[in-house]
Amino acid sequence: CTSRYTGDFCDFPNPCHTAAGPRCQNGGICETTFRDGVPSFSCRCPIGYTASLCEIPVKNACDSSPCNNGGNCKLKTLDDYTCICATGYSGKHCDKQNLCASSPCRNGGTCTLSPNGHVKCICPKGFRGMYCADDIDECLKNPCENNGKCVNTHGSYQCMCEPGYTGKNCESGYIPCSPSPCQNGGTCKQSTKYSYECKCPPGFQGKNCEENTDDCPGNLCQNGGTCVDGINAYHCSCPSSFTGEFCENDVDECALRPSICQNGATCTNTHGSYNCICVNGWNGPDCSNNIDDCVDAACFNGATCIDGVGSFYCRCTPGKTGLLCHLDDACTSNPCHADAICDTSPINGSFTCSCAVGYKGIDCSEDIDECDQGSPCEHNGICVNTPGSFACNCSQGFTGPRCETNVNECESHPCQNQGSCLDDPGKCL
Repeated sequence: CTSRYTGDFCDFPNPCHTAAGPRCQNGGICETTFRDGVPSFSCRCPIGYTASLCEIPVKNACDSSPCNNGGNCKLKTLDDYTCICATGYSGKHCDKQNLCASSPCRNGGTCTLSPNGHVKCICPKGFRGMYCADDIDECLKNPCENNGKCVNTHGSYQCMCEPGYTGKNCESGYIPCSPSPCQNGGTCKQSTKYSYECKCPPGFQGKNCEENTDDCPGNLCQNGGTCVDGINAYHCSCPSSFTGEFCENDVDECALRPSICQNGATCTNTHGSYNCICVNGWNGPDCSNNIDDCVDAACFNGATCIDGVGSFYCRCTPGKTGLLCHLDDACTSNPCHADAICDTSPINGSFTCSCAVGYKGIDCSEDIDECDQGSPCEHNGICVNTPGSFACNCSQGFTGPRCETNVNECESHPCQNQGSCLDDPGKCL
C-alpha cells in the first residue's frame, strides 16, 4: 500500500496520513492500529511526554537544564540524560572548553590536549609545524635512485623514473607484465622492451582494462524504462506500470489490486495506467469522493439540504412539504378528525387522513354505525351504536363486549335445602 492507505487490500484510508488525521506532538510517531477490523491510530511518544497526542510533558531529568553553554539535553530514561555539547565544549554538563573542537590541526593532523590544556597536533607523514600546515620537501634528501627525477607533491613526492626502472624510488628494473598492470581479468602482453598491451575481457576497456564498457547505447528498454549498465550486459529498471525484461508488458492494476477503485466503481485497465468508472454519486481518481449533491440543489422556503450518495433530501421548515419543500403542508390546519393520522402528498401537498377505528370519510368525521353492518352482538344481544364504536345490551344470562360469555348463575350456589341448580338461566330443582 501507499502511505495514504492501509489494510490487507489497501482499502482503508490511513488515519495517520489524512488531512484531518492525528497530529502527534513533540516528536511523537503516529502508528496505525486496527480495532474490530477498523483502522485507528496511536501516538508512540518520546521519553518525557505522554497522553494520546504526546502533548503532556512528564517530569524528567532534563527539567533542571543541566547542560551548559548551549548544550542540548537528551533523555536516556526519565531519570538519566546525556548532553549534546555545542562546538567547543565537552564534559558531562558541557562545562569544559574543548580547543580541539575547532579542528586547528591541518592536513589530517590529530588534535590532542596537553595536561595544561594546550593544543598539540600529531602530524601525518609529509607535514610538520605546530598545526601541521607546513609541507615537507622530501626531494631535499634525494630519495630517487637510478637517475630518477624527484618532484615534490603536497604531503609526499613522486619519482619520474628513467626507462627500464620502476618502483616508488625507481629502485627496481622494469618488466612490463611482471606484475601485470591489467585489471578486471585482462591479459597482459609485452609489446616492446618497456611497453605492454592489455587484452580486455568483454565488458571492459581502457589501457589497463579499468573502464566498464557502457552497454546502454542502443538499449531496448521500452515505456520509459531506464537502462542500468552492468558488466557486458544491462537491465531495464521499469516504471511501476510496466514489467518484463524490457518493460514491454503492461501491468494490469485492476487484476493486481481488485479494490483499487472504491464504492462499487468499475476498474478499466489502460496502457500504463487504469481508469475508475464511478457509480452515480462518487468521483475522484479512485471514486472515493462523495459528490456534494447539495451544491446544485434547490431546496425552497429555508429548507435544509441533506447530501446523500447520488441524491439529496430537503428537510422542510414547519408548514412546508414536497420534494423541494415548495408546497404548503395541508396537514398544518389539522383537517383530520378524531385521532386520525394526517399524511401530506409530496407531489401536490394535498392531505390524506388515516382514520381511527370507528370513523370514515375524507376527514374521518363520519361515525361508522357498526350495528348496520350485521349485528356484532351474540345470543340475541341488542346492538347500540356509539361515537366511533358500539355497545351490546345482553340478554339475561350472558355478558361480555359482544355478549359472548355465558353467565354461570350456579357459581354463587343460590339453591337452598339441597336444591339442585340448573344454569338455564339460574333455576333450582
